Amino acid sequence: MFWKSSKEYDLDKLKVGFKFDLYNTNWKIVEVGQYDWRMDNSSIEYTIKSSGKEAFLEVEFEKGKYEVTYSEVVFIDEAFLIDAIASKQILHNNKLYELDETYKGDYKNLTTHSSRENLECFLFYADDEELLTIEKWQDGSLEVFLGEELKAKKIKNIKEN
Repeated sequence: MFWKSSKEYDLDKLKVGFKFDLYNTNWKIVEVGQYDWRMDNSSIEYTIKSSGKEAFLEVEFEKGKYEVTYSEVVFIDEAFLIDAIASKQILHNNKLYELDETYKGDYKNLTTHSSRENLECFLFYADDEELLTIEKWQDGSLEVFLGEELKAKKIKNIKEN
Protein backbone atom coordinates (compact mmCIF):
# COMPACT_ATOMS: atom_id res chain seq x y z
CA MET A 1 0.00 0.00 0.00
CA PHE A 2 1.26 3.47 -0.84
CA TRP A 3 0.66 6.51 1.37
CA LYS A 4 0.94 10.15 0.41
CA SER A 5 3.79 11.72 2.35
CA SER A 6 2.07 15.09 2.52
CA LYS A 7 -1.53 16.21 2.30
CA GLU A 8 -2.67 17.91 -0.88
CA TYR A 9 -4.54 21.18 -0.39
CA ASP A 10 -6.83 23.04 -2.77
CA LEU A 11 -5.17 26.45 -3.22
CA ASP A 12 -8.52 28.23 -3.16
CA LYS A 13 -9.59 26.61 0.13
CA LEU A 14 -6.75 27.53 2.51
CA LYS A 15 -7.53 29.11 5.88
CA VAL A 16 -6.06 31.67 8.28
CA GLY A 17 -3.03 30.14 9.97
CA PHE A 18 -1.93 27.98 7.03
CA LYS A 19 1.74 28.33 6.09
CA PHE A 20 3.53 27.76 2.80
CA ASP A 21 6.80 28.48 1.00
CA LEU A 22 7.03 30.89 -1.92
CA TYR A 23 10.11 32.74 -3.25
CA ASN A 24 12.31 30.94 -0.69
CA THR A 25 10.25 32.53 2.09
CA ASN A 26 7.85 30.97 4.57
CA TRP A 27 4.51 32.81 4.56
CA LYS A 28 1.54 32.65 6.92
CA ILE A 29 -2.05 33.44 5.91
CA VAL A 30 -3.44 36.14 8.23
CA GLU A 31 -6.67 37.06 6.39
CA VAL A 32 -8.90 35.61 3.70
CA GLY A 33 -11.08 37.65 1.34
CA GLN A 34 -13.26 36.87 -1.64
CA TYR A 35 -13.83 38.78 -4.87
CA ASP A 36 -17.02 38.17 -6.86
CA TRP A 37 -16.33 39.30 -10.43
CA ARG A 38 -19.96 39.05 -11.58
CA MET A 39 -19.01 36.95 -14.59
CA ASP A 40 -19.69 33.54 -13.06
CA ASN A 41 -16.28 33.60 -11.45
CA SER A 42 -14.74 34.57 -8.16
CA SER A 43 -11.31 34.55 -6.58
CA ILE A 44 -9.89 34.15 -3.11
CA GLU A 45 -7.31 36.58 -1.78
CA TYR A 46 -4.98 35.67 1.04
CA THR A 47 -3.24 38.39 3.02
CA ILE A 48 0.11 36.79 3.82
CA LYS A 49 2.93 37.80 6.15
CA SER A 50 6.55 36.82 6.60
CA SER A 51 9.01 38.53 8.95
CA GLY A 52 6.88 41.68 9.09
CA LYS A 53 6.47 41.88 5.30
CA GLU A 54 2.89 41.79 3.98
CA ALA A 55 1.81 40.63 0.54
CA PHE A 56 -1.24 39.21 -1.21
CA LEU A 57 -1.89 35.97 -3.03
CA GLU A 58 -4.98 35.87 -5.23
CA VAL A 59 -6.18 32.47 -6.41
CA GLU A 60 -8.84 31.74 -9.00
CA PHE A 61 -9.83 28.24 -10.10
CA GLU A 62 -10.95 28.37 -13.70
CA LYS A 63 -11.27 25.71 -16.38
CA GLY A 64 -9.67 23.08 -14.16
CA LYS A 65 -6.55 25.03 -13.24
CA TYR A 66 -5.40 27.66 -10.80
CA GLU A 67 -4.59 31.23 -11.80
CA VAL A 68 -2.37 32.68 -9.08
CA THR A 69 -1.16 36.27 -8.63
CA TYR A 70 1.36 37.48 -6.04
CA SER A 71 1.38 41.22 -5.28
CA GLU A 72 2.55 43.84 -2.82
CA VAL A 73 1.20 47.31 -2.05
CA VAL A 74 3.08 50.16 -3.76
CA PHE A 75 2.55 53.84 -3.24
CA ILE A 76 1.90 55.99 -6.29
CA ASP A 77 0.43 59.48 -6.12
CA GLU A 78 -3.33 59.42 -6.70
CA ALA A 79 -3.08 61.96 -9.54
CA PHE A 80 -0.88 59.50 -11.49
CA LEU A 81 -3.38 56.69 -10.87
CA ILE A 82 -6.32 58.76 -12.11
CA ASP A 83 -4.30 59.71 -15.19
CA ALA A 84 -3.32 56.05 -15.74
CA ILE A 85 -6.95 54.94 -15.78
CA ALA A 86 -7.82 57.70 -18.28
CA SER A 87 -4.77 57.27 -20.53
CA LYS A 88 -4.64 53.45 -20.20
CA GLN A 89 -0.94 53.46 -19.31
CA ILE A 90 1.35 54.29 -16.43
CA LEU A 91 5.09 54.67 -16.03
CA HIS A 92 6.41 53.22 -12.75
CA ASN A 93 10.10 52.66 -11.91
CA ASN A 94 11.03 53.46 -15.53
CA LYS A 95 8.76 50.68 -16.78
CA LEU A 96 5.68 51.27 -18.95
CA TYR A 97 2.53 49.40 -17.96
CA GLU A 98 -0.44 49.30 -20.33
CA LEU A 99 -4.07 48.63 -19.43
CA ASP A 100 -5.05 45.13 -20.47
CA GLU A 101 -8.19 44.20 -18.52
CA THR A 102 -10.86 45.87 -16.39
CA TYR A 103 -13.18 44.04 -14.00
CA LYS A 104 -16.08 45.15 -11.84
CA GLY A 105 -17.13 43.22 -8.80
CA ASP A 106 -17.29 43.23 -5.06
CA TYR A 107 -15.08 42.19 -2.18
CA LYS A 108 -15.81 40.70 1.22
CA ASN A 109 -13.28 40.03 3.97
CA LEU A 110 -14.17 36.52 5.14
CA THR A 111 -11.96 36.80 8.25
CA THR A 112 -13.53 39.97 9.68
CA HIS A 113 -16.94 39.30 8.05
CA SER A 114 -17.06 42.79 6.51
CA SER A 115 -19.96 43.82 4.33
CA ARG A 116 -19.46 43.58 0.58
CA GLU A 117 -17.80 46.56 -1.09
CA ASN A 118 -18.04 47.35 -4.80
CA LEU A 119 -14.85 47.95 -6.72
CA GLU A 120 -13.39 48.21 -10.19
CA CYS A 121 -9.99 46.68 -10.99
CA PHE A 122 -7.66 47.91 -13.70
CA LEU A 123 -4.90 45.46 -14.70
CA PHE A 124 -1.84 47.00 -16.34
CA TYR A 125 0.94 44.78 -17.74
CA ALA A 126 4.54 45.57 -18.63
CA ASP A 127 6.45 43.78 -21.40
CA ASP A 128 8.00 41.40 -18.87
CA GLU A 129 4.52 40.34 -17.68
CA GLU A 130 4.87 42.25 -14.42
CA LEU A 131 1.44 43.37 -13.27
CA LEU A 132 0.32 46.67 -11.76
CA THR A 133 -3.25 46.63 -10.43
CA ILE A 134 -5.28 49.69 -9.50
CA GLU A 135 -8.38 49.04 -7.40
CA LYS A 136 -11.00 51.78 -7.34
CA TRP A 137 -13.39 51.31 -4.40
CA GLN A 138 -17.02 52.46 -4.13
CA ASP A 139 -15.97 55.36 -1.86
CA GLY A 140 -13.62 56.62 -4.61
CA SER A 141 -10.41 55.58 -2.86
CA LEU A 142 -7.64 53.96 -4.89
CA GLU A 143 -5.18 51.20 -3.99
CA VAL A 144 -2.31 50.00 -6.13
CA PHE A 145 -0.40 46.72 -6.17
CA LEU A 146 2.66 45.47 -8.03
CA GLY A 147 3.09 41.79 -8.71
CA GLU A 148 3.15 38.90 -11.11
CA GLU A 149 1.17 35.89 -12.17
CA LEU A 150 2.81 32.64 -11.15
CA LYS A 151 2.39 28.91 -11.53
CA ALA A 152 0.56 27.18 -8.68
CA LYS A 153 3.42 24.68 -8.28
CA LYS A 154 5.65 27.50 -6.95
CA ILE A 155 3.63 27.38 -3.72
CA LYS A 156 5.23 24.58 -1.73
CA ASN A 157 5.05 22.88 1.67
CA ILE A 158 1.50 23.94 2.53
CA LYS A 159 0.81 23.15 6.17
CA GLU A 160 -2.00 23.77 8.63
CA ASN A 161 -0.88 25.66 11.71
